[in-house]
Amino acid sequence: MDDEQFDPGAWTERLFRDHERRHAYAGQTGEAFRAWQAEFRPALRSVLGHDVIAEADPPPLAPKRTDSATFDRYVRERWTIRPERGFRLPFYLLVPDDSDPPYPVVLVAHGHGDAGKELAVGRAETDEQRRQIADEERDIAVQAVERGYAAIAPDMRAMGELSNPADVERGYRTCHTMQLHAQLFGRSLVGDRVWDVTRLIDFAEGREDLDDARIGLTGHSGGGAVALFAAAVDERVDVVAPSSYFCTFEDSIAAIDHCECNYLPGVLGLGEMWDVAGLVAPRPFVAVAGREDEIFPVEGVHHSFERLVDIYEAAGAIDRCELVVGDGGHRYYAGGVWPFVDEHL
Repeated sequence: MDDEQFDPGAWTERLFRDHERRHAYAGQTGEAFRAWQAEFRPALRSVLGHDVIAEADPPPLAPKRTDSATFDRYVRERWTIRPERGFRLPFYLLVPDDSDPPYPVVLVAHGHGDAGKELAVGRAETDEQRRQIADEERDIAVQAVERGYAAIAPDMRAMGELSNPADVERGYRTCHTMQLHAQLFGRSLVGDRVWDVTRLIDFAEGREDLDDARIGLTGHSGGGAVALFAAAVDERVDVVAPSSYFCTFEDSIAAIDHCECNYLPGVLGLGEMWDVAGLVAPRPFVAVAGREDEIFPVEGVHHSFERLVDIYEAAGAIDRCELVVGDGGHRYYAGGVWPFVDEHL
């Protein structure tokens, strides 16, 4: 390539080729493997912006229940907590009514969309949302509670109750402005969403009716990103099942246009997506993907999973790492998630 002629694609390819990934897995085993994870995990927390949030002295959670509704097989409660100063995080807690506590817990990270947590609990206001529930199995929290789990379903920042109508009026997605503003302070939307999940785990630990020794985490698409990163940095997560996200940064996030909230500044200075997932080992991990997913290509999924298998072999936990590829596109694959979660949780 002529150095005088700028080619954005070639420039990005060069960055992938030449950029050092400081915590890339390099075949460590035994004590060296554990040392790799111990050094990588705080570095990832820092890139997520959690050091910045922690410096602001997060307040007590101060949980508040604001609503309750009873359904055929479960009770759905609306709660809020204070994950950091300045706002309260709304979420639903669904608990089964046909079994005794303490209940194993599944935290649900919804995918990209204005409905936020409402879709996760099966509440649809539009024909498109009803289609997403019927065809894409997006009512994840209902699926969890009907299997006997307590389900915690928060709004992801910039969506649901945490969106900004003024952004929509200006023609922006709330993700756009919140991501840019977060970056000014060394933070990011995915990092903030992961922080919220860690605080919800704090909430679960504070309740006698929730079994904090059995905590699962699943999510769709951008929620799959939250599930993956949260399990990587928070060892209290016992099993994780991202759907329609696990791939490589090179084949998906860098190669295909995504919402701004999918971009984590500095992450490739640490490692590729399989390295991040390697921080979950030896805890159970299942990657669920669609064979025809156009934004998380299955070729990248297979490549990333092959590298992740090496890490799980080093951890002595190859039987706890699975890949399920469904026949379809970008959607939630309940059939790939729940058998694995049931087995390990």
